Amino acid sequence: MRYNELLDNLKKRGFHPYFASSREEGIKIIREIIPKRSSIGFGGSVTVDELDLVDIMKDEYKLLHRSLYDKSKHEDLYWEMARADWYITSTNAIAQTGELINIDGRANRVAAMLYGPKNILVVCGVNKIVKDINEGIDRVRNVAAPLNTKRLAKNTPCAITGKCGNCLSPDTICKATVIHHHPTTGKNFYIVLIDEKLGY
Repeated sequence: MRYNELLDNLKKRGFHPYFASSREEGIKIIREIIPKRSSIGFGGSVTVDELDLVDIMKDEYKLLHRSLYDKSKHEDLYWEMARADWYITSTNAIAQTGELINIDGRANRVAAMLYGPKNILVVCGVNKIVKDINEGIDRVRNVAAPLNTKRLAKNTPCAITGKCGNCLSPDTICKATVIHHHPTTGKNFYIVLIDEKLGY
C-alpha cells in the first residue's frame, strides 16, 4: 500500500495527516496533538473503543463519551460534544485520493465533523483505505454498515446477509452520506493513520 501517496494527497487537500506504525504510537501521537485538559467529544467508533482511548485519556481530559453518561442524557450530550474543544472519531473509508467517506444514521458524528468543534481528529486503521470515492461508498455499504447493523441489533437486510440491500427499513443506518473533499472552513482536521486493522 502506498501510504506516502495517501498522506501527500491528504496534505494537498488541507488535512494534517500522521502515520503510526502501531496503535501504541498512534495513541502517543493523539496525546501529543491534543492539549491536556481539553474537552473532547467522541463520535461512535469501534476503532476508538478498540484503542481504549476513553480509559487512557480520562484522567487528563474532559471526556464527553456516551459510555460515561446515563442514556437519558445522551441527546443533550450530542449537542455538548458539538461545542467541545476537540472531536475524536474514525471514518468509514479513506480514499487513496485523499477523501473521507462516511455514512450515518443519526448523523451527529458527520454533523460534528462538518460543523462542530474547531479541532477534529480522525483515527483509523489501514484496513479502511480504498482506491477512490466509489470504492469507499461500496466499502461502507457492504463492509462497515452490515457489521454495524449487526452490532447494534438493527432490523435490516444487511444485518442478515452481510451485504447492502438498498433497503427502505426504518432501522437503516444509511441515512446520510458525507464525503470530505477538504476540511470544512475554519476546521483544524487531523488524521492519524495506524498501520493495523482497526474497526469496521
